Amino acid sequence: MGKVVFVKFLDFLLGLLSFVPALMAVGGCYVSYLHPTRHPALHWLGVLLPLILLFNVLVMLFWIWKRSIWMMVPIAAILICIPFITSMFHWPLRKQAPPEKKVTVATYNIHNQMGANDFLDGQQFARFVEAESVDIICLQEFPITGVVRLGLIHELSKLLPYYQISSRQPGAMNMAIFSRYPIIEMQPVIFVDETDNFSFWVDLDLEGERVRVFNNHLQTTNINQYKLSLTQGLRHTVAQMKKLKQVMEENGSIRTRQADVIRGLLDESPYPLIVCGDFNANPASYT
Repeated sequence: MGKVVFVKFLDFLLGLLSFVPALMAVGGCYVSYLHPTRHPALHWLGVLLPLILLFNVLVMLFWIWKRSIWMMVPIAAILICIPFITSMFHWPLRKQAPPEKKVTVATYNIHNQMGANDFLDGQQFARFVEAESVDIICLQEFPITGVVRLGLIHELSKLLPYYQISSRQPGAMNMAIFSRYPIIEMQPVIFVDETDNFSFWVDLDLEGERVRVFNNHLQTTNINQYKLSLTQGLRHTVAQMKKLKQVMEENGSIRTRQADVIRGLLDESPYPLIVCGDFNANPASYT
């Protein structure tokens, strides 16, 4: 009898504890509505949201295995976070009729001539543009000089003849927009922060309609520069974690200010908008 009571009490306690990751998940899904400079601690809920959701899935599976009503706690949290999940993963649940006027837009950070897995050349990129019927492509970290830059321009301009390449200053990172439609006007957006990151917009003539396209490259997280190594001892790992937290918070503040600038320009635009770029943030972030 005593063992049964203890098991029931333990289940009840674990059930109450299930609310902790569930509430963290819900908070992470809606933390984007809070300004990070006013609520810096809550910002981490958005950063860690994928891991928090994964933990909720494990809690759900545990309660399903136990055949307990407590399974509804993580299930409710996951359902509330469906908008975040669908922003990360798209499933074609139903096919929709294509619109009468369709414009295909792509955006890609080519890392100064390197693809995700291998060297990226102009012909390879042109094949992608042609296969996907891309009308407008926004590129970040476009090569500054060299044969690769010329190759990309040469191949892409065959398919998308109107293009604009811009940088914050000579020798800094470049960004580019290639378009099937004529470019009417271009304007750089220079942030006050001392970084190479910047944005720019162009106005395109889409068959008589003027549309403004923003290409953005916001402040990096620098997470790759502070990868943790468990082989160098616990003390080193803890120091790296503290440094990573500090750097991510500093870069997050910079990125927030940059996002505020872009948001203001979007609100002021008199024309329909297309916003592209490498935002260095997940969909749950303020950015």
